[in-house]
Amino acid sequence: MARFRVMSYDLNHAHSRSGELCQKLCAQIIRQQGADLVMLQRIGPPLGETSLQWLAEQVGLPAYGSDSEGNCAFLSRYPLHNLQTIPLGYGDHSLRADFDPAAERVHLVNLTLSWQPRKRLKQVIRLLGEQVLGGRSFPCATIIAGDFGLPLWGCGQVAFNPQLVRANYPLWRANYPAVFPLWGRGRVYFQGPITALSGQIITSKEAKRTLIQLPMVLDVETRDTRSTLRIKDQVTLNHKHPKPVCG
Repeated sequence: MARFRVMSYDLNHAHSRSGELCQKLCAQIIRQQGADLVMLQRIGPPLGETSLQWLAEQVGLPAYGSDSEGNCAFLSRYPLHNLQTIPLGYGDHSLRADFDPAAERVHLVNLTLSWQPRKRLKQVIRLLGEQVLGGRSFPCATIIAGDFGLPLWGCGQVAFNPQLVRANYPLWRANYPAVFPLWGRGRVYFQGPITALSGQIITSKEAKRTLIQLPMVLDVETRDTRSTLRIKDQVTLNHKHPKPVCG
């Protein structure tokens, strides 16, 4: 089993509700949470202080992913492997990777979905298809996190897949709009042997005053699915038979 802290954060291109750059506040919020893995959505422009590399230096975690504006990216204390950008259509992408905490492997899918119900439905169909979550390339525990757009039931949500379970923490999961959260636009889903031990929405006064969408932090744990075979401590051999040979 492995335990680690995950943060999902839509940066909104490092702009505040008023349209001003708030890249220093973004870095401060991430540092305060002490996350082992940060799943970022809608990162800032590739040049200037809002770049992914600048944010990584401020936080003190290596960056993984493209520095292109609007893309998803990761900051991770543990190594990430097999990064792959998968288009979901209508200009949105998912970024998948393999995360290796404590000599275990966890699959990651980081994404943003459209606000428009019809577009989001098609994106979810592609997300659940063979190319992403429906394929056989996800044998281990999987974390799916990001900005899932509007929470309209029946308009394209991954809950249609019974293998995906929404994280049961935090208990109150509304994070949008930040000034007065009413619903959970940012979401975290699990697939396979992994669960949330605790979680919270970051509701500091500065975050609620400045951000569009509040970030989420979860403490998660993978589960060991191996079966243990119990045998006797001593086995009496029949001396009429030769001694067993291993190998």
